[in-house]
Amino acid sequence: MYAILSKNDFQIPRFILVGTFCSGVNVCTLYLLTQVAGIWYLYSSAAAFCISYAVSFTLQKFWTFKNRGLQTAPKQLGLHLSLQLGNLALNTVLIYILVTYAGVWYLAAQVSLDATISIENFILSRRIFAV
Repeated sequence: MYAILSKNDFQIPRFILVGTFCSGVNVCTLYLLTQVAGIWYLYSSAAAFCISYAVSFTLQKFWTFKNRGLQTAPKQLGLHLSLQLGNLALNTVLIYILVTYAGVWYLAAQVSLDATISIENFILSRRIFAV
């Protein structure tokens, strides 16, 4: 019997849920490291990215894109990490510009960047987890 819905039918909602959750992890970590621990916001932003990345890769691979194969995981991890490091560099430059030159509050800047970068991230992640 044919399935009414394929595994791809809910990728976008799952991606949004995981992305929202990971953005929350990112922003909460950024806040805690900056406000509570007193770490400079750029260092905090990089650390928050690393923590949210670990959560994101795991959830995106196994839940969003339903890619359960462990044999492809090392290749996917390398590709996905390269994508995310590019996103980290982009995020870091843009948050610095928004905070330093545009006077945007660092948390507002991060939330707006998360929303923008997530679109590009979905398109490229979908290709990565199809490997």
